[in-house]
Amino acid sequence: MNEERKVSKCNVHHNYSGMSKPGTDCPNCWSLYLEKNPIQQYAGEDGIVGRQIRLNQVKLEIADGKDYARLLFFGDLHYGHPQCDLKKAKGYLDWALKNNVYVICMGDLLECGLTTSIGDSVYQQDLNPQEQLEEVIELLKPLADKGLIIGIHAGNHENRITKATSIDVTKIMAKILGVKYLGYACWNMLWVGSQKYSLYSTHGSGGSRFKHTKLKTVMDLAQWIDADMIAMGHLHSLATEAVIKQRVDFRNRQVKNNDCKIILTGSFLEWDKSYAQMMNMPITKLGAPTIKLMANKDNIVVSV
Repeated sequence: MNEERKVSKCNVHHNYSGMSKPGTDCPNCWSLYLEKNPIQQYAGEDGIVGRQIRLNQVKLEIADGKDYARLLFFGDLHYGHPQCDLKKAKGYLDWALKNNVYVICMGDLLECGLTTSIGDSVYQQDLNPQEQLEEVIELLKPLADKGLIIGIHAGNHENRITKATSIDVTKIMAKILGVKYLGYACWNMLWVGSQKYSLYSTHGSGGSRFKHTKLKTVMDLAQWIDADMIAMGHLHSLATEAVIKQRVDFRNRQVKNNDCKIILTGSFLEWDKSYAQMMNMPITKLGAPTIKLMANKDNIVVSV
């Protein structure tokens, strides 16, 4: 006979056991629910095994002595490409590990050059896709083991393998690391202290050349995505902007401004001898942006 599972209680909602979906936004209840129902970590709101999460719900712990949590957007590494600045990328990851900074992976972590790929990356890459996969897993493993990776997005470069074989290497990476698979795009609900924030993150698409046109690509999403933040990779630029909208607060009978932070999440692919140079695209700063999510007031600080 199976032993009866012991279920702890939420210290706020004492009658909640964690076995059914919470009826409130209480982060303690949701943490308990995800703990008792681990399949939801991967199946998400849709409840279907193997399907990407639609709403990624995460409680971010506040840094010691601080009143905020930090999140690093890490993507477009293109591991295996000879122009990948691995030293700079490792610097960001080591900093995140040392300072307990949360990380969301934005896709195109691997170069994944195939014979069917556009261009000649299959001949340029230093490592084959299998080696790229194995080494990036080792690169991310310390952060995953510490519980700092809140999810991994697929990118168009990883999708080259999916299109050719149906095998999703990003899903494999997420499973091995024990972190959430976010697909190409995902909603995120982030709890920090008494505050909660919404983030729509996507690897993205588009062929914009200049910073202002790249920002417009993301800002256009704000027409139908109502989030506190929208973050996009793919465009290989570090930049931020805000879309400010006015709305009526009926409860307080006031007109209020609500802003959506727009974030381009950068890359680690150097310009020289890359396709960006070949296509006469502007040189961009390498790196990854971070955000501070305040715990006691509704405030987001973006650093690029």
